[in-house]
Amino acid sequence: MNQRLQFSLQLNCQEFQQYYWYKQELQEICRQYHLPVNGTKAELTQYILRLLQGEKPQAIKPLRNTSTTFLLTANQITLKTKLLASNFRLNDQARQFFANYFHKENFHFKKSMAIKLRAVQQNQDQNATVQDLVEAYIHPNASKINNTDEEKTYQWNNFVKDFCADPQTEKFPNKLKAAAILWKHVRDSNLPKTYTSPLLTKYAQEINA
Repeated sequence: MNQRLQFSLQLNCQEFQQYYWYKQELQEICRQYHLPVNGTKAELTQYILRLLQGEKPQAIKPLRNTSTTFLLTANQITLKTKLLASNFRLNDQARQFFANYFHKENFHFKKSMAIKLRAVQQNQDQNATVQDLVEAYIHPNASKINNTDEEKTYQWNNFVKDFCADPQTEKFPNKLKAAAILWKHVRDSNLPKTYTSPLLTKYAQEINA
């Protein structure tokens, strides 16, 4: 049985990235070594990688400004609103603006919008506006979102999706349970965090029990 890897400063970046880390684990590592503790899994991972590369903790600053001062109301938001200068957030007020704009009573943000906004904040793109988020909503694949660091943090979701897409898994009455058994083995190993059909054979006795 694989055991969860324990973090230490003796790890190199490659070793660290070979293993799966929960967000809570990343936050605990950041807290222990006095790194920023707020942000996405991708951002927390970047802080830790910089630490492992030899950067001093005090030199590692938050990638994004998460201040909630002077947040905009729905009526104050327009397509020309600057995403940085206005301290724009994807909150309930922004949801109301997009609901009005798209004429949808129950508007839901797309992942592409959140990723776009984080990229703007990290790159300090002073020219980006709400119009860019509209484009991200309409064309979620236009910016090759699947190639971002953020997408890599959805490994469990992608694992389940690929598991369920495999015709060989049709025989399992509870696909999620079977996928979880295989995922635990992959998660706690240094193998790529992806589903492959040979896993069905390797752990057949366990998932058929």
